[in-house]
Amino acid sequence: MSLLLNVPAAEETEAKSKGALWDANLQTWYLPDINYDHIMEVDKWITDRDTAIILSDEVIIAHARHTCPHCQQSTPVIAIGSDFFYEKDMNERDELVWFELDFFTLFQQTSVISAHLFNFFRDNYPYYKQGPARSADGFYWCNHCEHCGKDIADTLLFADPGSVFNPDNATAAASITLRTFPFKYAPHIDADYNINNNVRLINEFAAR
Repeated sequence: MSLLLNVPAAEETEAKSKGALWDANLQTWYLPDINYDHIMEVDKWITDRDTAIILSDEVIIAHARHTCPHCQQSTPVIAIGSDFFYEKDMNERDELVWFELDFFTLFQQTSVISAHLFNFFRDNYPYYKQGPARSADGFYWCNHCEHCGKDIADTLLFADPGSVFNPDNATAAASITLRTFPFKYAPHIDADYNINNNVRLINEFAAR
């Protein structure tokens, strides 16, 4: 679960003292997983300043189908997931820290993704892209219908119990397929997520 870093030349010695290593093949600095106890010390070099979640280097993509609200045709939809991740938030002393979170969830309302995750979606899931809804950081990422090309808002897929990625029974959860994709460096995003029984249903009954 190594993490890519963007270290200026003048700060390379400092980065090395914080546990960062040099990848000669990619010509970049990174923090190996064995040095994640230094993650807050290298926070200023994380490649996207607006990121708040560091995913596992084995990213889960949830696959399902949904009726497009625009053309009424069935279209594939996906969601980003992870079995394990880090989240940056305030601790009890009002200090920003990275919390290690060891549970499965799916992410929604994604406003920022790292460059290598961007390339992954471009090459593998071209209908998952930035949509017209704006966030504080720019545009949200969302599914688009493969037939008419129009956006499908995350609220349609996640908000209500019984919706595609918020199943309320085992049968509905079993209609979702989870595929795992390994990354050399852990992608990172800024997004929302839930911890509820519906997510647990997906984790237990979705095909893997």
